[in-house]
Amino acid sequence: MIVDCHTHWGAEWQERDGLEPTRWLREFDRHGVTHAIVLPHLGLIDAGNIPSDNDAVATVCAKSKGRMLPFCTVNIWQPETALSELSRCLVQLNFQGIKFHPWLQGCSVSDPIMDQVADVAGTAGVPVFFHDGTPPFSLPSQMALLAKRHPKTQIVLGHTGLFEHWRESIAAIQSAPNVWGCMCSPHLAALKAILQGSDLSRLIWGSDQGWTSNDFIDYRLSLMDCLGLTNQQHQAIFSENPRRLLGI
Repeated sequence: MIVDCHTHWGAEWQERDGLEPTRWLREFDRHGVTHAIVLPHLGLIDAGNIPSDNDAVATVCAKSKGRMLPFCTVNIWQPETALSELSRCLVQLNFQGIKFHPWLQGCSVSDPIMDQVADVAGTAGVPVFFHDGTPPFSLPSQMALLAKRHPKTQIVLGHTGLFEHWRESIAAIQSAPNVWGCMCSPHLAALKAILQGSDLSRLIWGSDQGWTSNDFIDYRLSLMDCLGLTNQQHQAIFSENPRRLLGI
């Protein structure tokens, strides 16, 4: 099993394929990827699209026979609406996690509504997945503070700091046992340091496939191949850890 823990049902895919995942799954088959966390896209760049984009993610994932695992997003600028939409997604639509892109969505991880969302996620047993590595709202240390306030909620750094803040992501993972790192987007030297400096049991992998029409899977897998992972490390990052995080 290989789980891609960072993909999007992106605007280009929706425009071309609507709500049909056949071509999407064919790409994953080509790379040997068996399952994928599917994050929204249109809802992250325009809050007005959130309900419809959540519906689109739910619909396309439902057609994948369990291979595509849906995550929702909400607009924390409207707290009551956000909590209502979160309840709809988790209870009625069976979403398996929550996604925020604080830099695009213009929201702070320290906003009080984020604490309410983290409480809901902890009670529901689903992770909260963050874009990280982009100042001023998307730094690993900010997510680590949220994790410390909500020790029962699993917090995922979606990029382990990107190109400039990967050292901070290592410190964040070390600072709290409920902070996870998704090895998606840092350069090779950073990936090596993250592997060496982090708890292996909380590292996962992702490609960011779907954000555009480009094939990110091949490139991201090639970077991981350059790490010379042991069988234990490979099994943990690509299969065991995401299965434990997601309960699959």
